[in-house]
Parts: sequence; structure tokens; C-alpha cells
Amino acid sequence: MINLSELIEGLNPRIEIVKSEGVMLPPDIDYADSASIMEEDVVKNVEPCQTMIFVDSRRRTFESISVFGYVMLLSQIVTGAVSFKDGRCTTLFSPERGPESRLVLAIPRVLAEMIKLQENIVKIGRLHCNVAVGNDAKSALDSYMQQLERDEICKYIQDFLTIKDGSIDFATPSFKVSRGPVGLVKNVQKAFVNLEVFKTYGSMKKAQRSKCIVTRLVGNQTLLRVMSYLKLVSIPGLKGLVRIETVVEEDRFEQTKYEIFETFNQLASTLPSLVDDHSIIPRTPEDTLPVIFLERYLDRYFYNQSYIHCSLVEDLRGKEVVF
Repeated sequence: MINLSELIEGLNPRIEIVKSEGVMLPPDIDYADSASIMEEDVVKNVEPCQTMIFVDSRRRTFESISVFGYVMLLSQIVTGAVSFKDGRCTTLFSPERGPESRLVLAIPRVLAEMIKLQENIVKIGRLHCNVAVGNDAKSALDSYMQQLERDEICKYIQDFLTIKDGSIDFATPSFKVSRGPVGLVKNVQKAFVNLEVFKTYGSMKKAQRSKCIVTRLVGNQTLLRVMSYLKLVSIPGLKGLVRIETVVEEDRFEQTKYEIFETFNQLASTLPSLVDDHSIIPRTPEDTLPVIFLERYLDRYFYNQSYIHCSLVEDLRGKEVVF
């Protein structure tokens, strides 16, 4: 295991405290006719789910470290789950056995090769940081978080319907009958349908969902992404419009598609009852109450930023570093 101070010694790094993850500005939605609508029948209402597991991660970036114009990020990712049963939420971790928490040093691949980094863990004073390498630091963090979420999903997917907050990805397990996992997408960036079709989704009533859309998962010739739009509130437009989605192997689609449709029907009967219709709570109604409950608990497990900064300063004491 190598110290960060040894890794960047003589490289004249510039280190800055990251005070905010940044404000995400809403992007334009990408409309396209790249997907096919696959449900022939009218979508039916069914009995709501009694028990579900929600999985989510929280991420906080503490420091940026610039070397030769390449930026490393020192971040923490906390991943956990909450069960929703009989109208009550219960965290699936405790103070004695907390959620999965990782301190991560995210490094662009070019820089990792330049400094000949081979270790999976580096030390910053008394702290141990897992190394994540990607095309850039942000994509490295994204991939690392996706793997943590996959591991968390796999703990529960055999026994419970599992909801992943956010889009499905390459790390997401494929669909299991009555178990999911199902991604819950709140910020729609790619619609997978044209504008005219998408506008009809905004006029749906509460608990109404669209017929399923199927497209190939980009970059993978064997997986299909199956999606449906769901209205969580009876307000016209994008308010309360989310997308539920899952992935399945193409050669399993025909034999499992009706089970996927049935799972989506169950979620359409359940999720609208788990939102704040009046938008009193920030980010609602798109954020469901179990997810908000989980995120607030996960936030308690973040390191103090001053502690991280002091550890970094102590580790780099006497080195040629610009703070």
C-alpha cells in the first residue's frame, strides 16, 4: 500500500476543497424514435406491493487534486437500503453495522498510467482510500458507485422486489420474476420516444403508466432495456412523471415480458401512494418518501470535511503542494 504523498511527490499538485457537488441544471430532453412499444393490451391496475426494498447511494466529494491538468477527486460513497412493508420504512443497517461506506480516490486513466499506479488502495495519513480509475474522475466515481449498488441489490433480490433509485446500467443485475430490480428514473434526459408521444405521458392521470418501451442497451448486444413512464400525481406536464425500467437478456425477453409488465403494474399501483402530492418536501413528488427516508440516514455517515482536509494536509506536509 502506497501513501498518496509518495504517489504525487514532485508533481506539484494543486489541491482545492470542493465545497459543493454542484447544481445540476436541467438538460434538454433527447427525443428519438429509437425504441419500440411492445405492450398490446391496455395497462391494468393490480394489487399494490406489500413489501419492497429501495437501494440508493449518496456521494460527497471533499477535495480535487490537479496534476498536469488532470483532476483526481477524493470522495466518499455511502450505499444502503431500506425496506418498505405495511406502510412503514425500516433501514437495513444499524449504528453497529452501518451501510457500505467507501472513501474513494478517483483518477483519470491517463494519469494513473502516467504515475504508474498499480495499487487498489492508497493511504492518506491514517485513512485508507479505494482507487477508482476511469476515462475521467467523475466516470470513475460513477462506475465505482454502480458496483456498490449492484452488490447491495444482490443482498435482497432473491427474496424481495428491489427498487434502485436511478437508471439501470451495465452493473445492474438482469430481471428476476417478481423481484426486479427496477430502476426509478426521476430526471429524464433521454426519452426513447418522439416529442408527440412524450407529451401524452404528461397528460396521464395519477397511477397511470404508459405501455412498455423496449430498446437495446447501448454498448451491449445481449441486453434489452424495458421501460414504462409512470405518473405519480394528477398534475399535467412533467410534474410527477418518472420512468421505471429494467434490463433482461434478449433471449429471455419473450418468456419473461409478461412478468415484467405485471411488476410494472404493481409499481404503478404502489409508488403514487409513496409521494408528497403537495411538494412540501424538496424534490418531491418525483422522489418517493422511502428514498428520501433512506438518503437522510445515509447522509449521517459522511466524514466531516475538515477531518478529511486535515488528514490530507498532514499527509502532504513538507511536500511541494499548492493549496
